[in-house]
Amino acid sequence: MIAQHVEIRELAAWDFDHPVDRGSLAGEQFDEAACHARYCLNLRKTHRAKSPICDDVSEQLTNTLLARKQAIKASGEFDGLVWKLTIVDIRRLVAFQRRIGFAQDGREINPSLTQEQLTDLALPIHACSKSPYFEVASYDGRWFLRDGYHRSFRLLNQGAFLVPAVVVYAKTLAEMGAIGKQFFGPEVLFCDRPPMVTDFLDNEVTICYRRAPRNLSAHDLIQPLPDMVLSGCCEGEQ
Repeated sequence: MIAQHVEIRELAAWDFDHPVDRGSLAGEQFDEAACHARYCLNLRKTHRAKSPICDDVSEQLTNTLLARKQAIKASGEFDGLVWKLTIVDIRRLVAFQRRIGFAQDGREINPSLTQEQLTDLALPIHACSKSPYFEVASYDGRWFLRDGYHRSFRLLNQGAFLVPAVVVYAKTLAEMGAIGKQFFGPEVLFCDRPPMVTDFLDNEVTICYRRAPRNLSAHDLIQPLPDMVLSGCCEGEQ
């Protein structure tokens, strides 16, 4: 079924890129939502970067990651970069992407993915999209979600936050991946209260609207996911 529209969630407490098709959102609504988001942001404590990497990983999961490493290396996605596979706590990641979109196409939900299938979602052996891997970047003292925003939203919405990922140790902003007006710039990413991946679930600092569908990754328009690990290593702020 072809989507009739796309639901957009956009982070609203920071700067905006223009011009952007914000579809159903009226100008007055936009201004009010942005003002409220900035007010809520100013109530937050200053951000303190914490490593999202989980040190306590089971032997079975460690072996699974090792088995995926060669396939990921062979993809060429990370040639010239320093990277490793590990488990990360996505609640601790700064977001450089401004918005995410979800097609309302009436898809059926699969509620019973296994741990192996969940690993396939984050680190697929047979890639079905241009940027198939769940990626995190360490750059200039902070940790960022490099790729996998839609998957993060669906996982966090179910209370899951420990995810297999490719962690890239970036030396430049370009290696980190935040190049282009569709992403927040350094002045936002390194401010005292940067946008977090968890902010996409916070209605106080987001604006939501509908617009006509565009080319979105079928991989990222995946159905909601089942429970994975809901507690354990990397316990921290919610």
